[in-house]
Order: sequence, then structure tokens, then C-alpha cells
Amino acid sequence: MPVLVAVDDLQWLDTATLAALRYALPRLLPEPVAALITVRDVVPDWLLRGFDSESLETVQLGPLSLGATQELLRTRLQLRIPRPVLRAIWDTSGGNPYFALELGHALQRRGGVIQSGADLPIPSTLDALVHERIDGLSTAALRTARVVAALADPTVDIVERVLGKGGDADLEDALASHIVEIDSGRLRFTHPLLAAAVSARTAPTTQRALHARLATIVSSPEGRARHLALATTVPDSTVSALVEAAAQMAHARGAIAAAAELTEEALRLTPSRDAADGARRTLTAADRHDQAGDARRGAALLERALLTAADGLERARLLEHLAAITSHEGDPHRAVALLEAALREAEGDGAVEASIHLQLADLSRLTTDREDGLAHAETAVRLARGVGDDTIICRALAMYGLLHFSLGLGSADDQLQEALALERSLPGHPRGDSATAVVAHQLVMSCELSAGRAHLEVWRELLHARDDPAESDALWLLSLLEWRSGNWELGARFAEAAIALGTQFGYATTPADELPVSVIAAHRGQIADARARSERALALAEATDVRIAQSGHRWVLGFIELSLGNPAAALEHLRGGWAIRDEVRMLEPGHRFELADTLEALIAVGELDEAERLLQPWEVRSRSLDRAWALAILGRCRALVLAARGDFTRAWPSFEEALVHHDRARDPFQRARTLLAQGVTQRRAKQRRAARQTLEQALEIFDRLGAPLWAARTRDELARIGGRPSSSGELTEAERRVVAGVLAGRRNKEVALELFLAEHTVETVLSRAYRKLGVRSRSELAHLLGPSTDTDSPANSGGFRLSDRRPETSSS
Repeated sequence: MPVLVAVDDLQWLDTATLAALRYALPRLLPEPVAALITVRDVVPDWLLRGFDSESLETVQLGPLSLGATQELLRTRLQLRIPRPVLRAIWDTSGGNPYFALELGHALQRRGGVIQSGADLPIPSTLDALVHERIDGLSTAALRTARVVAALADPTVDIVERVLGKGGDADLEDALASHIVEIDSGRLRFTHPLLAAAVSARTAPTTQRALHARLATIVSSPEGRARHLALATTVPDSTVSALVEAAAQMAHARGAIAAAAELTEEALRLTPSRDAADGARRTLTAADRHDQAGDARRGAALLERALLTAADGLERARLLEHLAAITSHEGDPHRAVALLEAALREAEGDGAVEASIHLQLADLSRLTTDREDGLAHAETAVRLARGVGDDTIICRALAMYGLLHFSLGLGSADDQLQEALALERSLPGHPRGDSATAVVAHQLVMSCELSAGRAHLEVWRELLHARDDPAESDALWLLSLLEWRSGNWELGARFAEAAIALGTQFGYATTPADELPVSVIAAHRGQIADARARSERALALAEATDVRIAQSGHRWVLGFIELSLGNPAAALEHLRGGWAIRDEVRMLEPGHRFELADTLEALIAVGELDEAERLLQPWEVRSRSLDRAWALAILGRCRALVLAARGDFTRAWPSFEEALVHHDRARDPFQRARTLLAQGVTQRRAKQRRAARQTLEQALEIFDRLGAPLWAARTRDELARIGGRPSSSGELTEAERRVVAGVLAGRRNKEVALELFLAEHTVETVLSRAYRKLGVRSRSELAHLLGPSTDTDSPANSGGFRLSDRRPETSSS
């Protein structure tokens, strides 16, 4: 029975126990015993010397990331918090999971509301420790600590100027007490918790006086405005204008959360007589809180303003902005209702009407159909041109391009080129609904994978640099791109990261968000997980009447049944999904993920007439748009229909044509399915040798991808052929790549990461290579296929020879 020995904090073991451990561990290597050991600072030499790289794996643990902290709070405390609050917890805890949990507990007790990181409650479990530390400070050290806590960028020079005469001595006292330290001319607390504690123990009047002093000393306009706002308690037109200008600066440099906080401060300081300024600042603050990941705070500002808003344009703008936040929160039908009400209030104002039509165009993808959305996009473009609003023109042209493509009309190149040119001249672009995003979407859905990846990586980096929540859109598309490319493990990581990032920004996880995770799990044979996710997402999509998401998850459930060999059960899901996509006019072939599965399920149950009726228009559309991915799978389905009717003569060219299109589409899973279908047809036509070769090619791809259900189906088909497989000893391309990694000294996990494979897939491929070569271990493999300098040998990959080194015995 396998045994795990766990040792926490090795450095604290007593001498006798440590001696016993040092003696026993190396002698347990041949046994099924593993040890999990944690140690602070440095791994002891005796551990490093006693085990080789195959037996010892070391992992350096650093602070939790922002995403890991969010997941910890969600799973342990069921705490969903806005991203700005999450960042405050992360900054204050220093990435320490224990401190983060304690801060989370304290926040729960307060009801989850804070205004800033300095406002975080100190947990009672830590309060005594922090209290003792601060109570031990001298007056001079505490005075210095208060100044450091109040500054966003506390340099030594500014702190000494604020402290005034004797400031250098006060600073020396604070450094000697180890509450602060110097790093490259800047001061910081020795632990972030101390900053929050110092702020919490400073009286409000003292805080305001300190901020007033800082407003006269700091050099940056943004910093001066922040301190001036924190020092001011009553509305003041001059101060509110300065703070609003600072918020605009923060927004321009991509500091969205800071811009949101400053805009709300400007709103707080706006006198009631400045109604126009107050209305503008309300909308801006709400939008920026939404962008920063605190949608609920933004919605609260808008709903409060609606209580007193005048009918007409003021009310229309509030409803329009509330609709955007409501949509992000996962309620598209309520958002449409808000927009329709806003449209009635805005009648006659072209700019506001254009913005409302733009949102209605976007929401049409979830609530009505794409033709309705295209009409809204055209209206938005026309109205925006009428008022000369370049931002709305740019976004509306991009939306027009997205819907035009989705309707199966191809790329709206003229509109997208105009939008891209405008985009480059506008601040804060490209956004999530930009022309850049539409181009990325088109490349992924039309299966232009290399160009799509390059485009998405640039766009994602730009969004990440400014902490833009639209990065989750880029990650979502990247996950589908890598799924189509056959890089399923990487795709799954992107899909999970998209959901995690959306959660961090306070957005509800929608059924559409869950689709890539579920799709990839289903393809990897993780049936229970994929089915549970899609059933849960389908129920939510039905409850919120989001039909396009219903279609997507019906497809996943149908694909699962087809993968399990249940075509009749698959059709119960697939027919419904197909009908929804037809009804919402999703006519771009690349969007129709259910295309092949529905047609193959119909063929499998003998519904050949229905399969051919559905097949014909998609063949015409895919040829007119030159969609290689769709032409490949439709060619396969055409061949299967012909073979099922007994017309093998016409079926073979259809299979070959499909494979030619697969060469362009670069979707290895669909290529393997075409090879599987071709091999099965060859077997039925008594072409046994050809069938075996074709099925072995399919099996290699399925194994490499980590598609166990489809690999098992292929092995079953090979078993039906009978006879004995060829044993030439020649490695397939996948086997060569894995063997090359092993010969280079890499472990299975490292080979898997390098080749974008699952670890168990590497093990399967390596075992098959061992059988072909007649070896049983890595050492025998290295002896047989040692490193060679003849890296140009055509029989090789990775710098080893195969042609002149044959196994003495064969066990193929």
C-alpha cells in the first residue's frame, strides 16, 4: 500500500527525529513511499545530495497571487468581493493566506463594505499583536508611521518635509523600531498590516490635518487632489473640479480603480447648485466602478440618482448606464427593458440614442437575433455620424462587423478598417467591444489560428497592462483557440483564468463563460465534470432565457453522448441546440460547433435524408466563405452519407477532400475524427490494410491530444480488423517528440508542458514507443537511442538516430 510521510517545518525537528528521517528516507526509495516536506529558507544539503533529480522535486513557495487569494476567500468563506476590495486585502495581507482569511472574516462581520485599503478592519485575532507592536512605538516613530501610511508614494524626501524640523531624527527613530524600512529611496512598512493598523488608530481630525499638509507638499497633480479631497468635508466647487481632473489623469494612465475613487470623491464634494456637474460625475463614477470590478457600487450610485432624476435626458442617461452594469451582472433581459425605457426618455438626442442602440445591438446576441442586432448597429452608426461622436461611431462600426460576420455574411472589411483607424485615435482603446476584439473573434471563429493567436496575445497584453476586465474576453477567446489547436491543457487554463478574472472584477459567471471549460473537459474525457458544468449552466440559461447559451451547452451534452457511443441520446440535445442557432440567425459556419456532431449522430441512427437536407446549405455557405474548418467536417459527413448509402466510389474522394481542408484548418481533433471515419469505412469496404494504417494515424492523434473516449473507440475498430499490427519499429511523429524529450533528460511532466500534452498522454505515448523499440526503461532507451549529432536524419526528431540502431528483440 502506498504511504505518504508528511513533515511540516523541517527546521524545527529535534535532533533525534531528524537523524531518523535522514537515515530512513534514502533507504525507502525502492518502496511505494513518498515524502512531502516543508522547510523555510533553504533546502538542507543532505536532502539535495541524497536524491537524484528523478526522485526529488523542489517547489519554491512565494506569496499568494491576487487570483489565488480570491479563490481562497471564495472557497473557504464563500466571500464574493469586488476587485478593488480584493486588491486591498491582497496588498494588506502581503499574500499571506492566514492574514487574508482573517481579513476576510473581519470584512464579513462588517458587512463587506470598505471605502479603501486603509479602511480594512483589523481582525480581532491579529489586533492584539498589531496593537502591541504599535503601542511600543515612540511618539516620533508613530508620527513618521502616520505620514508613511497617508502617502501613496512615500519617499524619504517628502516624509522629512512633512515632519518638518527634526524630521530626520523622527525617521531614524521609526527605522530603528523596524516599523518602516527604506527601499531605493522609498519608505514602506515592514508588513502591510501595520499600515492599515496605523491608519485605523489615527483620529479623523488628525488624518484630515495631515492630508491638508500633504496637499501643499506633494508634487503630482493627482496626489495633491487626492490629499485635498481627503482633507475636505464640505462640498466645494473648486476642490471637486481639481479632484475630477485628477481622476481623468488616473483614468488616462490606466489606473481605473483610482480613477473611480477620485471621481466619487469629486461627486461627494459637488455642491447641489452644480447639478450638471453632479449628473456627469455620477455617470462617470458608476462606469469607472464597473470597469474596476465593483459593479454593485456603480449600480448603487445610479439607482440613488434615479430617485430624484428629472424626466427626459437626465433619466435616459442614468437608465442607459444602469443597463450596461445590469448586463455585466448577467441579466440581459432586464438590461434590454432598461434600454427601451431609456430610448423613450432620450427621444431627439442623437448621441444618447446612438449609445442606446449600440447596447441593444450587443444584447441582441443574447436576447433576440442577429438581424435585429444588425439593424440596431446600423442605426447607431447613422445617429453617431449625425452628431460627430467618434467613440460611438468606432464602437458601432465594430458591433456592425461582429454581427455581419455572425450572420454568415463574411467580414465587413470597410467598416472594420474605419473602426480600427478611429480606434487608434481614441483614448482607452481598444476596449472589449472594439474593432480589435472583433478581428480577434473572427480569426478564432474562422479557424485562422496562428494569426488569431498573435492578435490575441498583443490585445491581451495591452488589456492586462491597464488592469482592464475585458482581459477575460481575450482569455475566453484564447481558450477556444487553443481547444481548436489541440492544446487542451493550455486552453483549459485560459478558460479557468477568464472565469476567475471576471469573478475578481465582480461579474457574475454566466452560462457563456462556462462553455470553454465544459467543452475542453468533455473532449478530455472528464465526463462527470463536463456534464455537471453544462447541466448547471443550461439550467441557469433557461432560467434567464439566454437562448444562445442554452444552445452551446446542449451541444456539449450532445457531444458527450456521441463520445460515449449513444447517438440517439446525443440527438435529443443536439437537435434543440441546432434549432436555437438557426432561430437567432447564427449562420457563420465557424460558430456552429454542433455541426459535425448533429450530422454524424443523424447518420449513425440512419436518418440519412435529414442529414443530407441539413448538410447541403452548409456546404454551399462554407464554400462561398471558404471556411476550411467547416469544409473539412462537412466533407467527412458527406462521405459518411455516401458510404451509408453504399456509394463507396464517391465516398473516397470526399474523405480525401476533407483531409486537404484539414491541412488548412489545423484542428487535430477533427482531423483525427475524419481519419477514424475513413478507417471505419475502409474496414467495412474490406480494405483492411488501408483501414489499419488510417486508424493508427487517428489513434496517434487522439492519444497525443488526450482524448481517451475517442482513442478507445479507435482501438475497438482496430481490434475488429484482426491480424497483427505492423512492427517496423518506426516511431510516429508524436512518439519521436516524446522520446526526444526523454533523451534530453526531461521528466514526463516537463515533456508534457513542453508539448502541451497531459502527463498521462506522455506516459501512454512513451509506453507505445517502448513496445515498438523492445525496451522497458529510460536507461535502456538511452542505451539504444543515445544522443546523435546527426540531427538532420529524416528518421529522427530531437537529435537521435533510429535507422541504424535496431532493438535486438522485438515485442511489438
